[in-house]
Amino acid sequence: MQPYRTIYLGSLMSMSVGILVVLFYFAYIDIQTLEANKSFWRGNQLDWTVFGVTMSILSVINLAGMIWYAQPLRRWEREQPSAEAPPEIQRRAASYPQVLAVISLLTVVLAGLFFAQGGLMFFSSDITTFVRTFLGVAVIGGSTIAMLVFLTSEQFWRPHLPRFLSDVLPKIGPWRLTVGVRLSLILLLTGLVPLLVLGAVARNNAIGIANSPDEVLNLLSQLQRTFLFLVAVAIVSNLVLGVLSVQSILAPLRRLTDAMDRVAAGDLRTRVPMMGSDELSALSADFNRMVAQVEQGQRMRDLFGRYVSREVADQVLARGAALGGEQTPATMLFADIRDFTTLSEQLPAPQVVDILNRYFTRMVAAISAAGGLVNKFGGDSLLAIFGAPIQHQDHAMRALRAAAGMRRALHEFNAEQRALGLPELAIGIGIASGEVVAGNIGGNERMEYTVIGDPVNLAARLQALTKEYGRAILFSEQTMKLLPPNTVPLEALGAVQVKGKTQAIAIYAPVARPRVNGQERIVGVGV
Repeated sequence: MQPYRTIYLGSLMSMSVGILVVLFYFAYIDIQTLEANKSFWRGNQLDWTVFGVTMSILSVINLAGMIWYAQPLRRWEREQPSAEAPPEIQRRAASYPQVLAVISLLTVVLAGLFFAQGGLMFFSSDITTFVRTFLGVAVIGGSTIAMLVFLTSEQFWRPHLPRFLSDVLPKIGPWRLTVGVRLSLILLLTGLVPLLVLGAVARNNAIGIANSPDEVLNLLSQLQRTFLFLVAVAIVSNLVLGVLSVQSILAPLRRLTDAMDRVAAGDLRTRVPMMGSDELSALSADFNRMVAQVEQGQRMRDLFGRYVSREVADQVLARGAALGGEQTPATMLFADIRDFTTLSEQLPAPQVVDILNRYFTRMVAAISAAGGLVNKFGGDSLLAIFGAPIQHQDHAMRALRAAAGMRRALHEFNAEQRALGLPELAIGIGIASGEVVAGNIGGNERMEYTVIGDPVNLAARLQALTKEYGRAILFSEQTMKLLPPNTVPLEALGAVQVKGKTQAIAIYAPVARPRVNGQERIVGVGV
C-alpha cells in the first residue's frame, strides 16, 4: 500500500507549491487585484486565518477524493492478491494519475470561485476583479497544481501499475491521455502561464507609471528585477516539468529497448510491463503480442519437430505444406528389434513402453548425428531417410555411419538394461539406396512427410534377412556402389531372391572388427 501514501504526500506537496505560486502571484505580480479585494483581503490575522482554514478544508476535500477513488484498487489488492484484475479495476488503475490531477484541479477551481466572489463577504467583487482573481487562483495555480499532481503521481504509480494490468492495453475511454495531449498540456503550462504573468506585470507597471510619472525610474528598475526573477523561476519550473515529462516518455522507451535486446538474445519470455494507456503503452502491448506470437510459433516449431523432425518442420515452415513430392536419390535405413513380440509378452506394458522410449532415444540420436531423418516409428521398428528432405551427396555413407552408431548406442543401452535387471535387445538393420519420391502425402486436412519407392521396401526386406544371415547390418548392391571406394571393407554375401523382386539382389555386409569389451565395431565408418 506504500504507493498510495507516497502519492497522497506528493499531491499535498504539489498543492502547497500551487498555493505558494498563487500567493506570489498576487503579492508581487497582480498587486492591483489584491488591492481591489480590500473588502475581502486586508492582510490581517482574520484574513490569514480564513485563507489557511479554507485551503486546509479544500486540501482535505482533495485528499478525500483521492482516497475515495483509490478504495476499489486497494480493496481488490487485499482480496485478490494473485488474480487478474477485471476490466473495471484495470480502467481505474490506468486512469489513476489523470483522475487525481482532475480532482486537484476541481479543488483549486472551488478555491478560485470562493475567493473571486469575495470569500466570506459573498458577491462583494465586481466582474473585473472576479475574473482576475479567478484567473490567478484557478488558472495559474490550478494548472500548476494539476500538472504537478499528474507528473508526480504518475512517477510513483507507474512501477505499481503492472500489478493491475495484463499484457493488453486497457480501454479507459475519455481518461486516456496520449503523449501528444500530455506534451500539449505541458507546453501550455510552461508557455501560456509565464506569458500571462509577464502580461500582468507589464500592465501593472504601466498603470503605475501612468499614476506616478515621477517614479518612472524606480518602477522600471522594479520591473526589470521582477522580469529577471520571473525568468529565473520559469527556467527552474520548466526544467523540473521538462525532466518529469521527458522521464515519463523515455522510461517506457528504455524498458521497450531493453526488452527488445533480451528478445534478440533469445529470451522469448520477455514481456514489457504495462504502465499506462498512451501510445507508448500501446506500443508495448503490440510488442508483447508480437513476442507472444513468436514464442507460440517457437513452441509449435519445437513440438512439430518432436513429431516430424526439425528438418521437415523447417521445410514445411519455409515452403508450406502443399501435397506432393519430388523425386530424389536417397538411402533408406530400416531397423527392427528381434523377437520383441516375445519380450513384450513377458513384461508389463508400461515397462515395455519405457524400454522402447529409452531405446528409440538412443537410436534417434545416432541417426541424427549422421545427418539422417527418422521418418516414422512402427512399434519396435523405425525408418530413417538419408538424402531427403536435406540433400546429401554421401547419403549412403551417412546411412552406414548411422548404422554403426546405432550398434554402439545399442551396446550402451544393453549395459543399462543389465544394470536394471532387464533383458538385452538385438536389432537388425537393412539399408537400400535408389530413387524415391519424397514429400507430403495424405489429404488436405491431414498429411505426413514420407518417402515412396522401391528402396523403402527393399530396406525392410534386407532387415528381415539379417537374422537368417547372422549379420547385424545388410545393404544392397546399389548402396555398395555409392560408398567411397576402399573406405569400408565389405563382404559380398551373394544374390538373394527378395520378396517382391523378380530378380535376385546382391547383398553386402560391412566387415566387423573383433569384439572389444563385448562391442562389435565396423571398419572404416569412423565409429
